[in-house]
Amino acid sequence: MSNPRVLVLVEKGGEVGIVEEYLGGAEDKCYWVNSVMDVLIGEGARVSHTYVQQQAPSAAHFKWTSVRQESSSTYKLVEVSSGGKLSRHNLHIQQVGPDTITEMSTLHVCVRDQTQDLHSKLILDHPRGIARQRHKCIASHSRGQVVFDGNIRVNRLAQQTDAAQLSRALLLEDSATVNMMPNLQIIANDVSCSHGSTVCDVDNDQLFYLLTRGIDSETARKSLIFAFGTEVMSHLPFDSLQKKVERHVQRLLDPTPL
Repeated sequence: MSNPRVLVLVEKGGEVGIVEEYLGGAEDKCYWVNSVMDVLIGEGARVSHTYVQQQAPSAAHFKWTSVRQESSSTYKLVEVSSGGKLSRHNLHIQQVGPDTITEMSTLHVCVRDQTQDLHSKLILDHPRGIARQRHKCIASHSRGQVVFDGNIRVNRLAQQTDAAQLSRALLLEDSATVNMMPNLQIIANDVSCSHGSTVCDVDNDQLFYLLTRGIDSETARKSLIFAFGTEVMSHLPFDSLQKKVERHVQRLLDPTPL
């Protein structure tokens, strides 16, 4: 069992990049990771947060992230989670000043009998806040399960808020389970907000397009599945990390190279 605790304090005008990687051991290793990170972002400060979870197949991984943003600050999270028997991320963000920017991009890959779970909550209490949440998941195992419970709350004083939330799931097995609960609560009356959710298999029009270009059906399907996740992985901050994560995801989706 491991219980890491991290406190990040970014003072006014500061800028920091955080990379969290959780890597597992042999497939038969059974353990529990219970991680907590608190991020306090001062006025005008910027934080780039990368979270990569590749725990062993029998592991349990619980992650708690709490973020508090002062005025004119920026917090950007990129998450790629694919490991563990049970993986859950509880993400709580609060904007406590105006002109604040929050961006969240998440990819869950579920290729075994496992559960990938994200519970996020973003609270906006001040004017001119910007919020972007993009959640994508791939479920390719008959007993795989993905859960997304995303909540963005725009309170009464958060006028002129610009918020968008989108959750898209690629369901590749009929028996797999995907539970999507996007939730956008708006109390303010002068806002620009949207949210949506889709659950589907590979797009037939895109597949047909590749087939008409002479690509065989198996290769075309594999390419579209992998490309589905690159929208999130392309936001990883370093080329070396991006390539490493992409190779890992590609091996999970298709142990046999294209």
